[in-house]
Amino acid sequence: MALQSQAPRGTMYRAGSSVTKRAGDGVGSGFMRGATPATKMLVLGLGIGALGLGILAWIRMSGGNASPIATDLPKETIAGPLAYPPKPSTVASNATPVNKPLASGAGISNSTTPTNSTTSVPAAAPAAMTPPAATPTPATNPIATNPPPTAGTPTGSAPSATPMDPLANPAATPTQTQATGVKATIEQAQKSAAAGNLLEARTLLNTALWDKSLSAADRAVIRAQMAALNETLFFGPVAAKSDPLTDTYTVQSGDVLVRLPFKQSLPTDYRFIQRINKMSSASNLRIGQRLKVVRVPIHAVVHKKDYRMDLWAGAPITGTGTKVGPDGQEEGWTYIRSLPVGLGESDGTPEGLFVVRPKSKLINPKWVNPRTGEVYQPDDPKNPIGEHWVGLDGADDNTRRFTGYGIHGTIDPDSIGQQRSMGCVRMRADDVALVWELMVDSLSSVKIID
Repeated sequence: MALQSQAPRGTMYRAGSSVTKRAGDGVGSGFMRGATPATKMLVLGLGIGALGLGILAWIRMSGGNASPIATDLPKETIAGPLAYPPKPSTVASNATPVNKPLASGAGISNSTTPTNSTTSVPAAAPAAMTPPAATPTPATNPIATNPPPTAGTPTGSAPSATPMDPLANPAATPTQTQATGVKATIEQAQKSAAAGNLLEARTLLNTALWDKSLSAADRAVIRAQMAALNETLFFGPVAAKSDPLTDTYTVQSGDVLVRLPFKQSLPTDYRFIQRINKMSSASNLRIGQRLKVVRVPIHAVVHKKDYRMDLWAGAPITGTGTKVGPDGQEEGWTYIRSLPVGLGESDGTPEGLFVVRPKSKLINPKWVNPRTGEVYQPDDPKNPIGEHWVGLDGADDNTRRFTGYGIHGTIDPDSIGQQRSMGCVRMRADDVALVWELMVDSLSSVKIID
């Protein structure tokens, strides 16, 4: 009911007139002329009674509240307290991608190392840093949400891997996993994350990945949860206090972003610093600016049967005989995220340990197909290996005999998840750009396992 201004009952105001008509005046009052006083009293009593009945009926129709303002109040009410935090949408799967027919000319050679129009300089070994740490990101629930892709990064759109593992089955939930312990671990990690302790949540999940009894589905769930946490802890612009993987650097007079990794012995390319600090340009530096940096090398474990590359952060591999986890991780490594890959035709990607070859990281490389001799120049859109190349050297008895292998992009994204290369590990453009920024000459290891 709309609330309107009303004149007192029994009065009527006419626009532009000072005349006031009262009850009994005007139409309908003529029949009373000549009536006896008793008749007038009877009629008046009946009118008052009818008016009373009308008022009573109106009150009942309005729900017992005679105030017109109350009928205009919103009808929506709060059903109850809101639950926080929400339960996460977790996923799990161990399905193998379905292969498609081999496209003509889609093979990629690994026996000839490409040449490059832009070569990166190897970064020095990481050194300890002691700049002040930034305040941790305010408490959110990164496990339960899927943050949007990072905007303004040097490579354009965000890598294909999202907090929810793209290689897992979105229909699965922690309650459907085979091991009951992982559910309790995930729930405890959720509580820690909701309380703002993202590092504790990540540590709980990272420790759980060492449990050899977990199924492939359980591991996929944990990877998805950790990837969600790392969107804030690793790929976000703020270094969490006491995070062993990241630090904060305060820009000094004369600093140049391109040279910062060498000046501070940081194990990433300057483009990754630009990426995680959401810098639109590498020249946007100012004295006193606080930059988030990564202080430990990044490594990769390629799972051939799953066509998956897992990224891990941790110390370089120093020799044999070290403790290795069920996912190929070294002791002390922390899981970061997973990315899909393509592999060599006829199971042609060799297994074993590799290390990033010094001065092998190339952008916009020239490449010669060793099978046909065809030459692809830089900036050629038909260059099969795309825009990035990371060369690999064998680092164990099984891999030292292999030369010319590497990680590169592709102009055939449909080949990801299939055996279509000549042996190399191929990736989508945005994914290989991220790996290129994270891999460091002589420090970053690449394990290729079945």
